[in-house]
Amino acid sequence: MWTVTTRAQHSRAGLRYASDVTDAEWGI
Repeated sequence: MWTVTTRAQHSRAGLRYASDVTDAEWGI
């Protein structure tokens, strides 16, 4: 279930496309 907290934690707002990965995700 999406809550206000989890929605903020998983926000993709700073990325151009939903499929873009952040530097932190790419490093995994």
